[in-house]
Order: sequence, then structure tokens, then C-alpha cells
Amino acid sequence: MTRAAAMKGLIAHLLPVLVALTVSVLAVVAWSHNADIRRQIEELGIANSDSTQWSLAQTEVEAMALQRAILLLQDDPADADQADELRKRFDILYSRLQTLRTGRTFTGLRARTGIVPALDELQAALDGAIPVIDGDDALLFASLDRLAAQAEAALPLVRQISLAGVRQFSSESDLRRQDVVKTLFQLSLMVVPLFLVLVGTTLVLFVMVNAARVQTSRIAATGERMRSLFDASTDAILFARPDGRVRGYNKAAERIYGYEPDEVINGDLIELLTPPTQRDAVRALLAEVQMGRTGGEGSGPAVMQATAQHKSGRVIPVEMSWSVAHDDRGPLLVAYVRDVSRRAQEEAELIEARDRAVAGERAKARLIAVMSHEMRTPLNGILGTLDLLKLTGPDARQRHYLDAMEQSGRMLLRHVNDVLDASRADGAATAAPLDLRAVVASTVESLQAHAEARGNHITIGLVGEQDGLLLGNALQIEQILINLIGNAIKFTENGSIHVELDRSAGPGQVELRVSDTGIGIAEENLARIFEEFVTLDATFDRTAEGTGPGLSIVRNLVGALDGQIDVESAVGEGTVFSISFCLPQAACPDTTDDAEPAAPLPAASRNLHVLVVDDNEINRLVVSDMLQHLGCEVVQAADGLSACEIAGGTVFDLILMDISMPRLDGTVAAQRILAEGPNVATPIVALTAHALPEDLARFRRAGMRRALLKPLQLRDLTAVLNDICGAGAEEPVPAEPSLPPGLGQRIEDELRTDLGDLCLSQEDAAARVHRAAGTAALGGFKELHGRLIRLETALRQGADRAILVPQLREIVGILPGAKDVSRYQRRLNDLETSGCYPLDRSAGREVMQ
Repeated sequence: MTRAAAMKGLIAHLLPVLVALTVSVLAVVAWSHNADIRRQIEELGIANSDSTQWSLAQTEVEAMALQRAILLLQDDPADADQADELRKRFDILYSRLQTLRTGRTFTGLRARTGIVPALDELQAALDGAIPVIDGDDALLFASLDRLAAQAEAALPLVRQISLAGVRQFSSESDLRRQDVVKTLFQLSLMVVPLFLVLVGTTLVLFVMVNAARVQTSRIAATGERMRSLFDASTDAILFARPDGRVRGYNKAAERIYGYEPDEVINGDLIELLTPPTQRDAVRALLAEVQMGRTGGEGSGPAVMQATAQHKSGRVIPVEMSWSVAHDDRGPLLVAYVRDVSRRAQEEAELIEARDRAVAGERAKARLIAVMSHEMRTPLNGILGTLDLLKLTGPDARQRHYLDAMEQSGRMLLRHVNDVLDASRADGAATAAPLDLRAVVASTVESLQAHAEARGNHITIGLVGEQDGLLLGNALQIEQILINLIGNAIKFTENGSIHVELDRSAGPGQVELRVSDTGIGIAEENLARIFEEFVTLDATFDRTAEGTGPGLSIVRNLVGALDGQIDVESAVGEGTVFSISFCLPQAACPDTTDDAEPAAPLPAASRNLHVLVVDDNEINRLVVSDMLQHLGCEVVQAADGLSACEIAGGTVFDLILMDISMPRLDGTVAAQRILAEGPNVATPIVALTAHALPEDLARFRRAGMRRALLKPLQLRDLTAVLNDICGAGAEEPVPAEPSLPPGLGQRIEDELRTDLGDLCLSQEDAAARVHRAAGTAALGGFKELHGRLIRLETALRQGADRAILVPQLREIVGILPGAKDVSRYQRRLNDLETSGCYPLDRSAGREVMQ
């Protein structure tokens, strides 16, 4: 609160007090002046003042009456009655004089007017006449002249005293009147402000009454709105005392809880509306309300997840917030309750949908992982066999066929790797220098056999300057050509297909045209052929099977190149597809022909010092024989711990590291070797029979440069030696070495031993499968290797080890050297029926022997 606001509030509180105090002071002062005026008026109205003036005047009258009585008695001395009258007048005058001289009423007059000498002189005269007055009539008659003279002399003195008294009393009356006027003036000074204050107070009260009336109206309107909000709220609103008695209950609460208001008002909140699991929490909440605490201090009421109890006993999920209100009876809990049953159900459905989606993604990932290796394995076998066939000295025609087969196989392998390999999972296209002539030639060569099978012949035409490499993605160009040429082959029979590469438009400008003499496309269908899943007619439907992602994929690939695709066709005459795009010039000169896949790779340089680490003796022998055939010096280690010991004292040019090994696995061993010792800079290559994307990432984190997948081909091993070790020789790739005498039988024996150990209670069954797969790969048992790879993938994805026996039932049927397959399978059936999982070593070996 600001200082101005605080001062305003203070004034608002003090103003009525100040007004009341002012009115009180003014009223007291006015009452005091009123009392003074009343006293003065009373003093003016007192009879003593009038009687005093009358006494003075009457004294003068009595003196004159005495003089007249003397004169009358002089005229008739014999009149006794007149003599008595004279004596009476004398006595009255004497009495008047005594009153003036000694009365308290005239004390002030005597003190302020100086009439005392006159009074004394009159007293002396009267005292001298007393003997005559009190004597007999004869004396009286004889002294009349002297009395007349004394009376004559006394009249001026009496006049003097009377006038002095009149003047004094007139002056005192003036003073009293002035005091009264002054007091009245002062009273008016008090009365006027008091009147103004009273008038102002009356006005203020009038304004306050009107404001109170307006405020009351507003409060009533607000109350009505609050009542409307209270009744119209979609959330339940409850009022309850700290003792748990419900004091308010809106229509939404009726809907949520199922109770009528009469059933709940003054009822127990805990017993009626709270499930047993929440009652302690509600009691604690009511205790906080009793102590005056409010919900959600600092940031508004906090929303809590809770449950409520329906009249039927059903428990309802709710959201609740609360606050504390106060009335004349104390604190009051105000609870806001929202039924979230529908949201909870929707959340449960979303979670279920998410779980289904995650399960689907996992299933897809497992499918991709399995299919990746299932496709790569036979392709690697085919390509390896082609390498060996080339070394057998085929004639020119055979070499031509072998080159076409190899090109097709390697193209398919690149497609599989691009889609399924984890290193390319992000789908980004990598630009590299490419020779479009070589890309077109190799693609056409790979499809020539397919075209000839339908009686077609493919020709290539070059237009414009073709020298110089371009920077782009060869796989995208291959995919475009494969789909366009493949479609041409589908719809052309006993005809011709022409592929033209035109670079005459300028540097980097490329136009590819694929034309055929096939059945053509109707004009009304030209706009639809690039749509997904479009079947134009029965002919197309019958020839839809084939390679390539289709024309919709071609459209997408051309769009990725920022290019343009056009089509011209006439029914019965053929179709021409034209694709134009622009690629930047490559910085490197055109000195090599990277697109020629049939060119032999250079051999690794001689005398490379290589450490081969594998827990399988057969694997070590085969890999070592390949390396020695390439002229390398080989050292073997049976596990990761032995490898660390050997690498700690000897420098190697390359380390081939198996992953799954006892005592210390390959990733940990690689980290230790690269952390310290003489081989901290030595390249380490993972050698494994199976690698999921997460495995490849784990190998890289451990410091391994790359991974070689089993079955290992001599070409791949040679490429690794050249790439990683920087070696280069001019010799062609030597032939794959044959297994030494007796090694084939040792591989078969080792394989049966591994498969027998699969049934042991091992911590990681996948490691045993991995070992067996490696042995099968080196022995050349392709089908067995594939089945073991599938089994290992399932185990690594969390499959139960109980699948071992059903899988082994299939494996024993293709086990090398097996003569009585039915005996193996009967034994496995017995074991599966008895539920003996895992098998002991003797039982497992019994099955495999």
C-alpha cells in the first residue's frame, strides 16, 4: 500500500471523529454562553434594581411630602390630624434615609457616587428635628417655621442623592446591556459554525446514505451474480465449516456427487462425499481452515488431484482447489471440485495409443534390424563369391556377366544400406564427386540382362561436353534411372530403350532422357502416373511387380534435386521421360573413375602389425589367415583382458576387436587400450557377427573407428587396412584363402560345442548365440548363420530364453555333419514337454552330439 493510500484511509477513519469532536466543543461553548446570557438577563430582571431606583425617587417624594405637611400645618396650627400627618411623613423620610445610609442594596451606590456627605448632612438635620417631632403639639406648632426652613434646605440634598443614584444605575444598566450584547455576539459566533457544521454533517449524511443505498444495490447485484455463477458453474462448489458440516452446495455438485441439497446441507463432508482413502487428507485440510490458512499461498489456489465419493459409492477422479472465507460465525472452507473422469479416460486412451505406437515402432525397428542383416548377409555372400570367381581366370564373356552381376548386387546392397543402415537413418543425402557417365553406364549395364529377357536392347547416348565431375548423390541418380528404365522395360517388349545424357546446356546443367518404343500412355492418364498407388489398366497391373520405388518416388527424388520432370507419350508408339536439374561442379579433378565398381581395390601394404582379438579360436585362425595372406604380421588374443596386456607392451598398426568376450568385452578393452599405453593412437575396428544401430553407436563411443560385420570378406578387410592405416599398394586383391587342412572339421566341432552351451544357465544367452553365429559365418554356413542372427536379435530385443529350444529344433536340421536329425528333435521335444529350462551342460551337449 502506498503512503497516499494509507493517509487517505487514515483520514477516512479520523474524519467522523474530528467532526464529532468539533460539534461537541461548539455545543459546549454555546451552552456556556447561553447560560451566561440567561444569568445576565435574570440579573437585569431582578426587582432590586427597580426598587433601588424607586427608593431614591421615593425619598425625594417623601421629602417633598414632609415639606407640604409642614406648610399645611402652618396654615392651620389647630389641626391635630395634620400634626399626626406631619409626624408620619417625618418618620417615613427618616426611614428612607436610614435605608440609603445602611442598606446593602445601596452599598455600591454609596461607594461609587460620593453621596455619603449628603446623607450625613440630611441625617444630622433629621436627628435635630427628632425632639420637636417627638414633643407635644405645642412644641411642634412653635417649631414649624424652623422645620419648614430645614425642610427647604434638605430638598437639594435629596435631589442630589436621587440624581446620583439615577446616574449610577443608568451606567450599570448600560454595562449590563453591553455584556449581554457581547455575550450574544459570542454565542452567535459559536452558533453559526455549529449550524454550518450541522448542515455539512447533514449533507455528508445524506451523501453517505445515498452511497450506502447505491452500495447496497451493488452488493445485492453482486450477490445475485455470484449466486448465478454459483448455480451455473460447471465445477462443484462446496462450503463447509471446520467441523466438516456442509453449508453450501451448487447444482454442479448435485450432478457430480448425486445428492440433493437437502441431503447434504448440514451433513458431514467426510462421511458423505469423501472416499475412505482421502478422509485423513480432508481432516488435515479442515484443520488448516480452522487455523485460518488459505490454499495456494502466493500464487493462487493450488490444484490438487484427488478422488470424490458418489452417492452410489463410486469413486470419481477429481481436481480440487480450495480457499478460506470468513463470516460472522468464523472461517469457512470453499472447495472447488472438477470431475476429470472423461479426461482421465482420454489420458488412459492416449497412453494406450502411445504404448501401441511405441510397440509398433519397436516392432518396426526389430523388423528393420532383422531384415537389414537378412538382406545384407546373402548379398555379401554373393559379392564375395563373385570376387572369388573373378580370380579363377574367366574368359571375356564370363567376366562381362560377372561384372554385370556384381554391379547389380552392389547397387542393391547400396539401396538396402541406404534404407536400413543406422548410419543413414536420418535420410540425409550425402553429396560427393560423381561421374554421370559412369553412373549411367553402370546402371544400364546392371539392367541390360533384364531388358534382354523381354527382347529389348538398351542404348546410351551422350550429348555435349562430358568431362568434369559434378557434386551430387550418385544413389539418387541411380534410383531415378532404375525406376525410369525399369518402367520402360515393363511396358516394352521386343523393342528398344534409349538413355541419353545431355550436358550441352551449360556447366552443371544436366538433362536425362529415357525413351522407349513400348505401349505408351494415354493423354488423359499422363497427369496421374506420378501419383502413389495408381493402376492405369490391367496390363500395368500385371507388370507392376519389379524393382524400384515407382514414378511417385522419381517425382520426389527430382524434387529433392530442385529439378523438373516431363513426359511425352503416344499410345502404341512409346514414351519419353525428360529430367532436368543442375549440379555444382566438383572441386576435385577428373582423375579417377569412382563409379566403376568392377575395378579391383589395392591391397594393404605389407608388414602391418595387427592384433586380432576374439574369444573363438576358429575366428582368430580365419581372420589371421586372411591378414597373413595380405602380408600382415598377426598377434592373437583370446579375450579383452589378454588384449589389454599384450597392447600394453607392443605397438600395433591396427587392432581388430571382437565385442562379446569373457572376462572383458571388446568395448571396455578398447577404452582401456586407448586411455593409456603405446596404442593410444592405434585405430581399433570392431569385428562382430551382428550389430544393431545402438550397438554401432556404442562402438563409436568406445573409440572404435568403424565395424566389420561377419561374414568377413577379403575385399572389406583390404579396404579397412587401406582406409584406416593409410596404406596403399599396387597389387590386386588376392584370392580368398582356403581353410587350412582340418580347419573345416574344427569349425564344425566348435559350432556344435557352442550350440550345446546355449542351453546352459548363462547370464547372457545372446552372447552364446553371437559366438555361434561368428563360428558359422567363418565356416561358410550361411543358412545357419542367418538363423542364429535372427535368434540373437530376438534375444537382444528382450525375448524369453524359452524360445531357445524351438529355435534349436530348427537349427539342428541344418547343423553341419548331422546324420540323425530325428534323434535331436525327439530329444528337444522331450525337454520342451518336461519344461526343463535351462538345460544342464550334459543335456545340451547330448542334443548336439
